[in-house]
Amino acid sequence: MNPNVVTALRIFIAPAFAYLFIFGTRQGNPPMLWGALLGLVLIELSDAVDGAVARSQNKVSDFGKFFDPVADSISRLTIFAGFLVADIIPLWMFLIFLYRDTFVSALRYLCIKKGTVVPARVTGKFKAVFQALGSFLVTVVALLHAYGIMLVPRMVGGYGTGFLIMLFPALFTAYSAIDYWIGTRKVISEG
Repeated sequence: MNPNVVTALRIFIAPAFAYLFIFGTRQGNPPMLWGALLGLVLIELSDAVDGAVARSQNKVSDFGKFFDPVADSISRLTIFAGFLVADIIPLWMFLIFLYRDTFVSALRYLCIKKGTVVPARVTGKFKAVFQALGSFLVTVVALLHAYGIMLVPRMVGGYGTGFLIMLFPALFTAYSAIDYWIGTRKVISEG
């Protein structure tokens, strides 16, 4: 099993998730939302397995180290684009996710140009966990609503449930961007 192929799966599954989630939510279609949930599971499994496969087969490569965060970014941003189009999250929240990933990628590039590799920071790991949990919760709530099961109301205090679920991941994502800036500013400023 090629670890880069496992990584690439995220990029190909994410648009299917977005399609199934958007139309499943709009149409209240449980089978489409089950498909979206399966897509999320496969995306997260791919993210968990690719590095382990690379290490176990002694296939850790510079390309893999570069490709993994790119695939993470593309897949997660596609998921969040699906949430945006389905009116689960507002534009400003999507932009936090987009700008953070773009900003951190730019910081990594600048540091590489200066001969320094930016290691994954703890806040980046937690950001990924919070985003994944938020994505699962939003999808499960949409699935429950498609079945007419209102364990979780559509609105809480005038805000959509999906918005409230994704609010903490969005705020932590912004914090993660600040943490990466603080962690790399010395390298950047030395140029």
